[in-house]
Amino acid sequence: MSQTIFSLRQPVFKSGVAIAASLALIACGGANSESSAESTPAEPTETAEIQGEGALSDMALGNPDAKVTVIEFASVTCPHCATFHEDIFPAIKEKYVDTGKVRFIFREFPTAPANLSVAGSMLARCAADKGGPDAYFLILGSLFKTQQTWIYGESPRTELLKIASQAGMDEADFDACVKREELLDFLNENINEAADKYKIASTPSFVVNGQTRHLNSVEAFSEALDEALEKAGGTDGEEAATE
Repeated sequence: MSQTIFSLRQPVFKSGVAIAASLALIACGGANSESSAESTPAEPTETAEIQGEGALSDMALGNPDAKVTVIEFASVTCPHCATFHEDIFPAIKEKYVDTGKVRFIFREFPTAPANLSVAGSMLARCAADKGGPDAYFLILGSLFKTQQTWIYGESPRTELLKIASQAGMDEADFDACVKREELLDFLNENINEAADKYKIASTPSFVVNGQTRHLNSVEAFSEALDEALEKAGGTDGEEAATE
């Protein structure tokens, strides 16, 4: 049913789904500029949060009833994505997510090296089975902060095990996680929907109330969110954040 597409110096995967064709079209940071967003605006598309259990659901922060929903499509091996989460997202989270104005959803969109990108994504999602979205974002943050170590180190498996342990996962949990066919299928479905529905072709990319945008600064992101809030009639932001 599946074919192996992963190859590590120390094997992590025994099996995996065929996502290589999708990955061939994906670039990290390829369209990550304000000018590209404005020169090729995407038509708004209806968005819906994926309701599931644990790893097989959307990982989200903020008020579920917020008037503006942002979906980020990113890769844990993408340095531009790491920069966004280190330098831009904290200010956006404080101003818009923590105040209840914006619901922020993170969806994986793997980039090269594909085996490590998928491995990291799976581990973060498996952490959610144990500790919910908080555990997911804990692992996600660690993956971004230590990209150089776990991607380019002597033993990616060893470094990923260290990261997974932050969420209480041991080696048995790790090995079970990366063999989960239903989780690989879930990630693959998200990749296909991102490309087909939202026309995502680079990371990080953002869907703001259904409109695909490429935003690379706090100022550009704030402008896009203020515009979306004004259109949605949610500029007061009086809703209380729920997470």
